[in-house]
Amino acid sequence: MMEEMENWKNELDNNGFVHIPNQNAAKLNDIITNLGEVIMETDVKVNIESRALVTSTRELDFHTDHHKAKYIIWFCHKQTSDGGYSIAINAENLYNQLEKEQQDALKKIELFEHKVFPGDKESNPLVIEEQGNLKFYYSFWLVRDEDKNNDALKRFRELIAQSSYAKIRLEEKDIFIVNNHKCFHGRTEIKGSTDRFLKRYWIN
Repeated sequence: MMEEMENWKNELDNNGFVHIPNQNAAKLNDIITNLGEVIMETDVKVNIESRALVTSTRELDFHTDHHKAKYIIWFCHKQTSDGGYSIAINAENLYNQLEKEQQDALKKIELFEHKVFPGDKESNPLVIEEQGNLKFYYSFWLVRDEDKNNDALKRFRELIAQSSYAKIRLEEKDIFIVNNHKCFHGRTEIKGSTDRFLKRYWIN
């Protein structure tokens, strides 16, 4: 288990995500324990009456979750019959394709904060550098009006739209983990059955 865990951590650090097929609840708990502490647990199910994107059948564009979650883990209990693919892209690789001036401009942009925990701030930087490591916080619906026409952000969004990305169909008992500070994730439209059920864990 320890060697496997080190390999998965290396993938999370280097690629930003890892897909681990056909695991059981005990292995899931081992992985969670090795990665950190669960700060939120969510049932990701389709709810037609909900206004939230995550519980809709609509496509969910690339984003990060709350910045306090370093890792996000999904455990697939049931998949839809059509669509619902998990997608992921390495944000740091995209950022490194920008000109230095564009990178500096992105560091000045703050997005509205996910208001989830007590003490959450009003905003959070799109990108910050801590001890030589870049951390990203991005959700297209949290961009402030004054930044929507920012040239650097528009170029960054172009790179997101134009670049290749991982597209993974999670089957029952699959585990999918992303480094929430390094990797943008999303989901394709759910076109088939609406009994899709994933358990999501935010790990600090």
